Amino acid sequence: MAKHERTLQMMESFISLHNEGHDINEIAKMFNLAFSTVYKHLGEIAEKNGVTRESLLEKVIVADHSGRNFTPVKPVDRAKFNESFATLMTGMDSLQSEIAKTIEDIEETNKFLEEEMK
Repeated sequence: MAKHERTLQMMESFISLHNEGHDINEIAKMFNLAFSTVYKHLGEIAEKNGVTRESLLEKVIVADHSGRNFTPVKPVDRAKFNESFATLMTGMDSLQSEIAKTIEDIEETNKFLEEEMK
């Protein structure tokens, strides 16, 4: 039985995605495949890459330059990141404007109080 194109793409990409910290569920979703389909092909993927099926089920832990262990950060969806960042910056601009207005109000109140105390 011939494999579907998505399955072939998943099999070609599995090791690099796994090494980036993705688990089987995430990889299956990326290729719109069932968990069982990905799991079924783990033996073949493992054999092709000279590793065990069990190693592909383990969470990837790597050491950073200081020797500390960590789980790799998953790749960022650049469009979502840019959208979130733009929203954050808009909020920051609005907040800065409100702070500037509040400072002006405080200064005006201080001037008024100083004149009243004379």
